[in-house]
Amino acid sequence: MSEWTERPELSAYLARQRWFGQGEGEVAITEVRELEWLSDPAEGLGVRFELVLAGSLFNVPLSYRRQPREDLSYGFIGAAALGGEVFYVYDALHDPEARGILVRGFIDGVDTPADIEYSRLEGFCLEAEGDSVLLSAEQSNTSVIVGDALIKFFRKLAPGRNPDIEIQAGLTLLGSEQISPLLGWISSGDIDLAMIGVFQRTATDGWDSARASVRALQDDAVRAREAGGDFAAESERLGETLALVHEEMRETLPTASWGPEDVAALVGRLNERLDAAVAMHDAVGTYADRVRAAYAAVDSGVPIPVQRVHGDFHLGQTLRTTSGWKIIDFEGEPAQPLRDRVRLDSVDRDLAGMLRSLDYAAHSVTIALGEENNEYVDDWVRRNRVAFLDGYGYEVSESSAALLRAYEIDKALYEVVYESNYRPDWVQIPLRALERLL
Repeated sequence: MSEWTERPELSAYLARQRWFGQGEGEVAITEVRELEWLSDPAEGLGVRFELVLAGSLFNVPLSYRRQPREDLSYGFIGAAALGGEVFYVYDALHDPEARGILVRGFIDGVDTPADIEYSRLEGFCLEAEGDSVLLSAEQSNTSVIVGDALIKFFRKLAPGRNPDIEIQAGLTLLGSEQISPLLGWISSGDIDLAMIGVFQRTATDGWDSARASVRALQDDAVRAREAGGDFAAESERLGETLALVHEEMRETLPTASWGPEDVAALVGRLNERLDAAVAMHDAVGTYADRVRAAYAAVDSGVPIPVQRVHGDFHLGQTLRTTSGWKIIDFEGEPAQPLRDRVRLDSVDRDLAGMLRSLDYAAHSVTIALGEENNEYVDDWVRRNRVAFLDGYGYEVSESSAALLRAYEIDKALYEVVYESNYRPDWVQIPLRALERLL
């Protein structure tokens, strides 16, 4: 049995991490599965993947050093005994030398332990001497840049193929130009630990680009269509890109059609998420009856085409490159069970995600500036919503509008729960959206 199940240091470290996502209360570690060593601690630095069961299963690669390192203090976990000798233990992803050891299985000619597999798509191998850079943004996973590759270490794990690998492998083999190509992945048995893809070095994050456009409105004090930083053309191109990706996903992954029973099941799931949101935030209860009515308006008599979708589509999952928009991170909502993230769904799920993200980008700027909503920002949101849907080729009908509205409401409720946990100052953004949608 691992000593981490009996000692508090690793539990305390997990509780502080954004990717752990289970609040700041006491963390009970019930099991730690230690994979084989990638480097031998007897040589002064031991590195291995450790799979930690603490409510859910988490990927916590650790490095064991004979001597403490002040420069690695952010990732310090505690001291541990190995073979009667004391080692200082760090989160290996915050240890540059250890990061290099974690990824060297992608290098030609490197032997790897029997319980870890480094899979590579044809033609790829990692350069032997590449330095690694840890991306500082805290999120649900941890990403590292090595040369021209970006390696994403999944933090929350589940048995079965990670949808980010599954979808991007299919699109890469198809030759999609709308994604950042997949290069390989790391797995242990039926659990995926990490994936590696092409790093878009010159790309601009869609979230940052959209917010810069909104800030230009504040500077110019003109309506969105008159501003030099107008984003509507980009929104239209982004809609076109998503339409192409959805088409490519239909070519490579399963599709189906929902009938009345399937639509009833969808409405049931939406109402369950509503109940969870009501329990999390008192203000949601005032909208509950109107939300249920909106869900009930989804027409079960009209078949709904369904397919694999992105599942967590927003501006932060897009990159603007010199060759156009790229869509990234096909993992779905990481907090949701794998069965939900791989379920076939309507493309309206992704459309709603981006519509909510455009609204978020605009109103997050007004919060940062300490301003109330203003007509210029509202105009920006309306203009970009229309442009995005036009670019996608969205066809409006009574039934399609009801379905898209239901997905938008569901996304806004998810946002209320998220902001209540992590950014209470922003919770007014989705609450105001519920007012508009209902």
